[in-house]
Amino acid sequence: VFIMATSRLLGINDLNDVFHECKQFSAKWDMIGLNLGVASTTIAIINRDNPNSCEQCMYEMLARWLQRENEKCVPNWRSLCQSLCAEVGKSTADQIAEKHHVTDYNKQEEIRMV
Repeated sequence: VFIMATSRLLGINDLNDVFHECKQFSAKWDMIGLNLGVASTTIAIINRDNPNSCEQCMYEMLARWLQRENEKCVPNWRSLCQSLCAEVGKSTADQIAEKHHVTDYNKQEEIRMV
């Protein structure tokens, strides 16, 4: 069960759950997005379209990631925890990883889509 939770691909139907976990880090939405493989041009467009709301930017960026627009990073809890660890710290990422049964997010493995 834990392996399935770790590797299960997330999709647009998971947006509210993912956003709930990430909302508090909205001030860093752009760096989290870049770590998730969202293209810098997409980041710029999201920022242009939502200049006054980091939360809306985070929501839009996560939606793009979950829809696999970038096709560079597997949308699952593991890759999200890796990105959050890089931007907001290991203890926060550990809490989210534990909640979603991700036991291996800090291993150095390729998380790119094939």
